[in-house]
Amino acid sequence: MKEFFAKIGASIKAHKGRTIAISVTAFVLVCIIISLCLLSAFLFNRLSQGYVPTDEQLAAAKGQYKRVVIIGVDGVGDYFSHEYTPNFDRMFDPDVNACITYTGTAVYPTISCENWMSMFHGVRPVYHGFIFKDTNQRVEAGRQTDTEKYPSFIKQFLSQYPESKVFSSCTWRGVNNGVIENDKRIVKRNSDAEQIYAFMNNETMWSPVTDTECQDNYKTENGQKVLVKASNKIEEINAYVEAPVADPKGQLREFLEAQVLLHGYSDETIAMRDALTMQRVIEANVEAYEEDGVVKYRERSDVEYTISYMHLDQVDHAGHSYGYSKPGYNEAISRVDNLIGWLYDAFEEAGMFDDTLFVLCTDHGHRLPGGHKNHGKNTDEEVNITFALAGKTVKKGMLTSRYVDTDMAAVISYALGVKAADSWQGRVPYGMFTLLG
Repeated sequence: MKEFFAKIGASIKAHKGRTIAISVTAFVLVCIIISLCLLSAFLFNRLSQGYVPTDEQLAAAKGQYKRVVIIGVDGVGDYFSHEYTPNFDRMFDPDVNACITYTGTAVYPTISCENWMSMFHGVRPVYHGFIFKDTNQRVEAGRQTDTEKYPSFIKQFLSQYPESKVFSSCTWRGVNNGVIENDKRIVKRNSDAEQIYAFMNNETMWSPVTDTECQDNYKTENGQKVLVKASNKIEEINAYVEAPVADPKGQLREFLEAQVLLHGYSDETIAMRDALTMQRVIEANVEAYEEDGVVKYRERSDVEYTISYMHLDQVDHAGHSYGYSKPGYNEAISRVDNLIGWLYDAFEEAGMFDDTLFVLCTDHGHRLPGGHKNHGKNTDEEVNITFALAGKTVKKGMLTSRYVDTDMAAVISYALGVKAADSWQGRVPYGMFTLLG
């Protein structure tokens, strides 16, 4: 044995240069293989595939929908496919009017800011600039991406339809404060606990826009972009958004009272805030009237929002508290499904289904166990996400092509006949709309 290793040692000494070259080459090849595997896991499966609609296709799509209503459910991942959700099922029925995937792909890292920003602005995090470092806190504080280069689908829509209006109601303030641009045509409402208490005490309730929400201008100092408070806009925007919330059928109060009886004013307030968020979207689109002593809904005649967005946050909170698939997580999804039922009933009664595109989207899932950092990685539970569309031009059935979070901006823009921004990386997935083949 000693002679064997001695011969090997002598051979290496005799061919020292060749041995080093072979070793370096082998090391480089191993590094390349590892890099390709990582790229495959974190990049290639997140590249969009689908249509970039032509001008003719956009013209054909224009006018098909009077409005788009977007139900954003934070942290639900693919779990609508596992939990009993009768209201989701009747709104998004793949046998009747809906296209659904439960295996859409969240961008990496699977964190709220990174994904909502990619969904609204159509590019991956490395482009919109929010990645890894305290991203949720930054958007909550009003920090935004370069919206000139990477506009959201809302800004893109308003640039082509300047007389239109948009409504955004959020339980998590990060989307309103940092993801969506500031514009007086965009009415923003953030639902917080104090507003729940005010409502329960019959006080007027509203959500004024703050200084941080108006920080949409930049200046350059020492080569760095610095946000400038646009204080001159605050009074104008506040005057536009301040209004009490209406609850003509008493469903919001009934839900809140039941939650207080069950839990008191505790962490379950997040479910109450989601209920307020949903009621505000309903109020923004339908109005109540009385007929033969019965309160009914009809389409609003005083204001029309072409895009209405909501952010519901309780499933994400439950994911952190309990973890994916645990009873507390399931209960949160059931409560959200109940809120979807409110929306469904209101729009059905108002006769607004035929000219509305309904969208349900999410940013990421959760893994086990619960805890503050139980999402952000690349497991199936975190990466697989739900995306559902319901409308008259939607190709019904389960989506068989790829959907990535960056595609949402392109999907909604196409449905409204709006040309996508040149900078967007997202596409309209194959097999999602009948007019695209």
